[in-house]
Amino acid sequence: MTAPELSRTEKWRYFLRTTWVVLRRPKLVRSTSNVVAEYTQGWLAYQKQLEQTESLDKWLRLPGVEDLPALYSVNGRLSYQAFDSLGYYREVLLDALKRHFPQAKSITEYGAGLGRNLLFLKQAIPGMQAYGYELCGPGVEIANAAALKFGAGIRYSQLDYLQDPPEKFVFPTTDVGMTMFSLEQLPRDSGRAVANMLRHVRLGTIHIEPVPENYPRTFRGMLGRIDHWKVDYLSGFERAVRALDLHDIRVEPLASAHNPLMFPSLYVLKKK
Repeated sequence: MTAPELSRTEKWRYFLRTTWVVLRRPKLVRSTSNVVAEYTQGWLAYQKQLEQTESLDKWLRLPGVEDLPALYSVNGRLSYQAFDSLGYYREVLLDALKRHFPQAKSITEYGAGLGRNLLFLKQAIPGMQAYGYELCGPGVEIANAAALKFGAGIRYSQLDYLQDPPEKFVFPTTDVGMTMFSLEQLPRDSGRAVANMLRHVRLGTIHIEPVPENYPRTFRGMLGRIDHWKVDYLSGFERAVRALDLHDIRVEPLASAHNPLMFPSLYVLKKK
């Protein structure tokens, strides 16, 4: 995709306005309770939309909600367009799964939200066994309802994959585990969270997450680091991952993002 780059004047307006917003923003302290409160309300808003959605393709990208023009980072450029960022991330995930774990027959998503990432994977690889864990109850309920509605054969269960005891990991061990913008909610405990996932997979894990250590040293990249710190997102992930006893670690920066101040990375962790 060729992204229509903003003009010089539009860029200056964006940078001035965004810098002012970021610098004035109060420093947040992220906790499990405020994450639950935020996402419980967020997921409940999708209940009626699921009831009204006729097809899986429309559920994966809600018309009139997720196909509207907005400001994105597309191929490294600021662009105002109707960019399918969720579809982009899912294609990155699917490609990583095929390239790095071609033998995988099953997958578990941690922090599955509404379960739409796994619905996409099942559509692309029908024979894949899939399970999802989600922190917030409404997300689990809607994900299970969507799986039933679209005949996907996916099961979801509620889990705090950082703090819950082993018996709460109710699904069988799978070949691969994954997260997509879920570890971002764990500013200080991502290493322990990934270790928990690795205990329940045979081959390894895939993560699409904003890792500020990998942000470019440009003005937008540095502003993104400040904003990331202000909202108390994922911190120290690179160091935490390198401390794990793994066979291989692959890291790839992503070219596009749903947030112009975010520069996500793809991490592929392979067990010994």
